[in-house]
Amino acid sequence: MSEAQIAHRRLIQSLYRRSLRTAQDWYIDTNLFRHKAVELRIQFDANKNVRHPRQIASIVKETERQLVELRHPDPYLYPTAPGGTKFERNIHPDIAQSGAPQETSKNVKSDCSYLSHDKPNQNKKLFDRESSFSSRPRSSYERSSGNHRQEYPPRSSSHGTYRNGHSSGLSHARDRPQLTPSQTFMEERNKALATARYISERNARKVEREKSLMTLAMKKNPDASPTTYKKPVVAGDISELFAPGSTQDREVHPGDFVEIRRQGKPIHAIYVQDFDQSEGRLQSSSVGQGDQLFPHRTADVVFRIPGYVFMDKIVRQIGHWDVQTNAQAPPAGAGKAAVVFADEATTLMGMFYTKFNTVYDQFWNQRKQTSFTTPDAAKFVFSKEGSDAAPVTLQELYATHMYLTQDINLTKFIPSTAVRWTGEFTMRAPKDVLLVETVVSWLRTNDKRMVQFVEKAKKLVHSSRGGDKSFWKEVQFTLSDQTIIEFVRQTAFSGYDALFMTPHLTYLPKLLRPLEAYDDIDPKTAFDFLNEIGVWPKWYNMEINRSAITFTSDGLQEQAILDRIRQLNPDSLKMDFDRDLEAIKNKQVTRSEGSKANVSARSPLVLQSATEMYKVDPCDSIRHDFGDQAVYAIDDPSASELDDAFCIEPVPVTTLTPQPSTWIHVHVADPTAILPPLHEMSLLAAERIQTAYLPERTWPMLPRELTEDALSLKNDGRPKKVMTFSARLENATGDILEYKVRPGIVRKVITLNYDDVDDVLSWDRVHGGREEGDRVRNSMMVSPIDEANQGSKAPKRTYYRDTKGSVSSEDTVLIQELQQMQKVSQQHMDRRLHNGAFNFSLGRPAIEITPYPLPAVAESQWQRPIDYQHQWQEPQISCRLDPGFASPARMMVAEYMVLAGQVAALFSGERGLPMMYRNQPSPDEKYRGLFEETIRNKSNPRTGMVEMVDMLPLRPYIKGAQISVVPEGHWSMGIKGGYCKVTSPLRRYSDMVSHWQMKAALLGEGDLKDPVARVFDLETLVPLTSTIRDRERLLGMLEARSVKFWLFEMLRRRQACGISNVFEGVIMNPTADGYNVISSQLGFQCVVKYMNDATGPPVVTLGDLTLEEEGGDKIPDPMEVMTGLAARNLKIGSRVLFEVNNVNPQRPWIGAKHLSAVL
Repeated sequence: MSEAQIAHRRLIQSLYRRSLRTAQDWYIDTNLFRHKAVELRIQFDANKNVRHPRQIASIVKETERQLVELRHPDPYLYPTAPGGTKFERNIHPDIAQSGAPQETSKNVKSDCSYLSHDKPNQNKKLFDRESSFSSRPRSSYERSSGNHRQEYPPRSSSHGTYRNGHSSGLSHARDRPQLTPSQTFMEERNKALATARYISERNARKVEREKSLMTLAMKKNPDASPTTYKKPVVAGDISELFAPGSTQDREVHPGDFVEIRRQGKPIHAIYVQDFDQSEGRLQSSSVGQGDQLFPHRTADVVFRIPGYVFMDKIVRQIGHWDVQTNAQAPPAGAGKAAVVFADEATTLMGMFYTKFNTVYDQFWNQRKQTSFTTPDAAKFVFSKEGSDAAPVTLQELYATHMYLTQDINLTKFIPSTAVRWTGEFTMRAPKDVLLVETVVSWLRTNDKRMVQFVEKAKKLVHSSRGGDKSFWKEVQFTLSDQTIIEFVRQTAFSGYDALFMTPHLTYLPKLLRPLEAYDDIDPKTAFDFLNEIGVWPKWYNMEINRSAITFTSDGLQEQAILDRIRQLNPDSLKMDFDRDLEAIKNKQVTRSEGSKANVSARSPLVLQSATEMYKVDPCDSIRHDFGDQAVYAIDDPSASELDDAFCIEPVPVTTLTPQPSTWIHVHVADPTAILPPLHEMSLLAAERIQTAYLPERTWPMLPRELTEDALSLKNDGRPKKVMTFSARLENATGDILEYKVRPGIVRKVITLNYDDVDDVLSWDRVHGGREEGDRVRNSMMVSPIDEANQGSKAPKRTYYRDTKGSVSSEDTVLIQELQQMQKVSQQHMDRRLHNGAFNFSLGRPAIEITPYPLPAVAESQWQRPIDYQHQWQEPQISCRLDPGFASPARMMVAEYMVLAGQVAALFSGERGLPMMYRNQPSPDEKYRGLFEETIRNKSNPRTGMVEMVDMLPLRPYIKGAQISVVPEGHWSMGIKGGYCKVTSPLRRYSDMVSHWQMKAALLGEGDLKDPVARVFDLETLVPLTSTIRDRERLLGMLEARSVKFWLFEMLRRRQACGISNVFEGVIMNPTADGYNVISSQLGFQCVVKYMNDATGPPVVTLGDLTLEEEGGDKIPDPMEVMTGLAARNLKIGSRVLFEVNNVNPQRPWIGAKHLSAVL
């Protein structure tokens, strides 16, 4: 080796050592430092094969510059080294007397003055605490080497260990003796502990005072709802923010402290709100350090403290800030207030880091849990468990969140996709944690198992690309191969998470680079790699694995419950009403006797055993038999569970009913006829909350054996038990004159298809008429067929019923009945429109996958590669617009379901029955006038539809629907009173709860002592509403992302086959270099970019619609004055042609380019 080579080697070794020392300055904790040291080594190794002298010189120069730039202001010193916290702390007095300077002697005496000479054990505890605190972890950093940038976040002086005989930032009085480092440290530590105790005690007193005031208010006004949320809420203990029983509003509001995540890095700020052009709606902005306002996505907020700027302490610091009206001008110090709070939590995390490190063992091994919430961990770490414990403070809660989301801890804890709402973390199993550590160790040491897998994978990848897979049958995946595959699989799942950076991505390049097959290493590379080695098909939907919801864990549990039902209650699944009725007659049980016999129990519906089912349905004695009256179940032929049907009954005009009127009976499937509330199947439904409908398969809430057979309202000739919601409508006005809720039985169910019913109904109340209906019905687009492997014949979809022919054109009686039912439904719709209801639809895609359901892909234990391209049938993807508002049959059915929900709310409200209502508040008062004017002047009086171009400017101010135990009405549906969802108990647990509640009330009506028997009280329903809300939101996110995946996969296949992906769309809102558009044909949204474009005129936000300039001239119409739009004579609502040219289904994401305007 030449001298030049030796010199170069020593230079690189020096850089590497200096990098390690710099990392140690920021991370004292051994575990954290070791993790970063491994990253450093991998990043240095990435450049070891560089040979060009100029490139080497450039890399060295850049590394030197970054080392100087990122030098820590307070470098780490070992405690016993000169200047360290323990340096000369235990010096013997004789040393000082034998020649040490007098000042040093005084310092030594002062340094030891706080020790108790007669209590050595106490002294040892003090030393141990100080030692543990001095080795606490520092804030996280991101470090890279070579031609990559190094970054270390700044650290406040409160995080460091005090050295050099003084504490940074401390002022010393002239008459005060000079303090040694250890004295300074103890003094500051005691101050911090005293402050923390004071804050905790003060917050505890504040919480107790608020509870006392609330109790006093409830005594004065017992009718007041205990669950009303008033903003801003600032409590000393916000641990209940994430609890199932929380009454807090889960959304982020102006004035909240927020943690925003960008590329895995936390940013602390105060949340404000602004109109975002790129999203076309009110979007998030926040005030950070330096009081700078910056935009971000709402989804980037992973933690919040409600009403932080309204706390007394913050108001004293920055003054009163009206965030709602003055968001663009934050007061001085607003951003600093958020950063200071984060610093306090960071210090607290360091003080209890040892206890934090036991969280995983405590919850996984000791408590046998697989998940927990942030408050659960905080109460454990800070010893505040139990009813008598002090409340968790804001700093403690956030310190816990910070620990759980550290990069190194993400190998153990997985934040939920809804962590901001639920505070939930799932723990990786010990074997998964060990898996990551094992694979990382193999990569670092270049283990022979890793070498063998790389060689095997290299052959598989090249053969997959070459088309010759003949040797795949001979390939076997060993246990070590399966371990590495699982590591890559987890990388593909979590790699696109822009909030929390998965630790897997750091090591993925070292694994895949030797294959010499991939240029850029990213999460998509992980997906492509698994596809090319035969682990996944190209069309594998990863969204199911990314979701916080798991579907596979309870399949065995469901089957075990069904087996117990067949063994213990074999007749309960047959739903033989005639048999049950005969048993009632033989026992001569009347309604009054049944009610009297139930006085001793809270409700006859509640059975104490989890395996016990009703021997006789408690409601059979009060069921109304509708005899041979025809009832109509209208649904798609693909629907497997029919849970609602309806019929009408004209009322003759008499002296008692002088107004012409009609009874509407909505019959709903009745699973509560066989399932008691505490039965294990009911409890399983409570865990699932509702059925999950994904394009490739369905995960039912209740077993298919029940929902598709015994409980379904299908036309099989058997009587059906139902819950019936009846309302008598006045024909002239559509008003509800009277109503009934009762268990019933129907014997003549007629099953019809939507499309067949559409052909015989009137289209005059459908927006756009028959022409729009035909356009939507014919909007079907199908993915191209892989003729090389499947031939030219497309796979056939199997449906549960015939797709055509359910309505015969010769059956005039049936057609007249359907037309009369449509007329009655329109009378009720007119009443809602009169009350302010309106319709507005952007359109959305509906996906069909063939074959359905798709066969499951192996999730573990891969024995050998599978040639999915040739051995499996590639699923066909069909997409069209959802026909919800372009189908008279669907509109009629939806109207009757709304009516049933109103009847249930009336029944519950008049009896004071605790129920779960679906509410939608009206817009804020300052926007309400704009809505009323738009609805009054621009909505279609017959259909209630508001054009997209008229609603888009107002869309950001529409509030979302909520679930609550307090009836507050539904604004957009024009319902002034309450509204409940009760028509889908086969797929929604909340509907089952409503049925149990109403049945208990009906059974108790004959009992004067307890006229309103209840299955669920208010204290039970309040936390249940929160659980249902979170689960519904998570399922909604999963279903939406799965629809996106399959739609984008179809577009990818079309692009790969050279088929045009040009679509016509409507501009929703502008962006900096294009616009957001919604496809008129399929209903998907995407971002469109201009090609070779100059900048357009300045942006005017939609929030300035009513403002005027100083000169008195109105601001130009923001529908036209938008970046890039006015220059092309485009505006919001303009029709354009665009081409999808960039598709990534796994993300899922698509991009498009602008082609032209449509005249």
